[in-house]
Amino acid sequence: MLDQDRPGPDLDVRLARGRAALLDDIEQPPLARIRDRAATRRRRHAAGTAGGAALLSLVVATTVALQPWTADGTDPAPPPVADAPPGGPVYTGAGITINGLTASAVAHVPGTIGDVEFVDPDHGYLLARCGVAKPCPASLARTSDGGASWEHTELPAGSAGQHRLELAAFPDGRLLVSHPGGAYASADAGRSWREVDTGDGTGRVAAVRGDLLRAGPGGGRCGLDVEVWRPDRPRAGAPATSPDLDVCWVAPAAGADGAWWVGGFRNGHAAVALTRDRGAHWRTVELPDTGTSARTVEVASLGSQAYAAVLGTDRSLLALYHSADGGRTFTRSRSDASGVPAGISGALVPLLDGRLLVTGTDRQLYLSADDGVTFQRAGGSLPPLARLERTVAGYVAYDLFGSGWAAYSADGATWRKLQII
Repeated sequence: MLDQDRPGPDLDVRLARGRAALLDDIEQPPLARIRDRAATRRRRHAAGTAGGAALLSLVVATTVALQPWTADGTDPAPPPVADAPPGGPVYTGAGITINGLTASAVAHVPGTIGDVEFVDPDHGYLLARCGVAKPCPASLARTSDGGASWEHTELPAGSAGQHRLELAAFPDGRLLVSHPGGAYASADAGRSWREVDTGDGTGRVAAVRGDLLRAGPGGGRCGLDVEVWRPDRPRAGAPATSPDLDVCWVAPAAGADGAWWVGGFRNGHAAVALTRDRGAHWRTVELPDTGTSARTVEVASLGSQAYAAVLGTDRSLLALYHSADGGRTFTRSRSDASGVPAGISGALVPLLDGRLLVTGTDRQLYLSADDGVTFQRAGGSLPPLARLERTVAGYVAYDLFGSGWAAYSADGATWRKLQII
């Protein structure tokens, strides 16, 4: 057992859970409406309207006194995205908040958003690809202010028409965009690119700080194995040792504690493996009472809390497991596929308040407050979306409103819609 495997205290989780419960009991004001009225008053003041500021204060005070938040006591409907007032709309439900577009300009990038990676809460990268009907070179957009503003650069012309492109972002601003047979590398946050060769994913290499672990071709039940990717060479080799299971899934990023998870099967049973030293050592745990119809196993962790989802065809949720000891042992939370959500699209997202957030295959957000035993729809004014994905520094939500928008969150609870489409 590794020393780093000892679980940390859960005091922060318990305190955050109490805070979230309190916030859920407090009715929220219609911030978009208040901001809209405030913007109108400011414009009148700028035009020389006498007494505008005093009138604004009177109107707001009267509104709060006589009509706490809405005229009929119901939650306000989310404002149309195209008509977002200065400050932007706010979408909420069950303690989850998505801050909408602000009045600043929205960047436009050719094609549609494919991958988004944030290496810290300020610095993020976005890969966009064009469709088959109108092929164009892929584009890489970058932000240094958390997604409020963007600039983009085209990749080499050979990226036109490529649809199997994968973005890998490294903390120092170096980027890789892989494609079948090769990759493009950038050492300056995507401003310039060069073609680089890829390895074959074989041959043992000692993964070092800054290297990434990825799933690559292999053997076993799912035909995959763990590979080491480096800023100047994808598929640089295999880690020093391999996990003791048939690999079906590799986490896209390490957790905040450095834990890198792998999911798969061992001896016919669903299993998970964990490394804290980039593949030098692994700890493998079989999950109890799993059937034979499962296709993959995916894991998420936060502190000493960990969840493992056993997924079937079309990402149906067959079983869900919870660990309170950093992944040493798991107990089964959900034992069949009869509950909601019926399937999970994208990543499991453990929250600081102890709840678990997921996107169902029905494009709705669901939350569990009992370690995955039951889930309820987040509801409120939260938009439908395609999936949630883990990134180096937080999470990304894709295809909000079914319109191609993306959002970023450092903690899974508070999101910011990215000002780019």
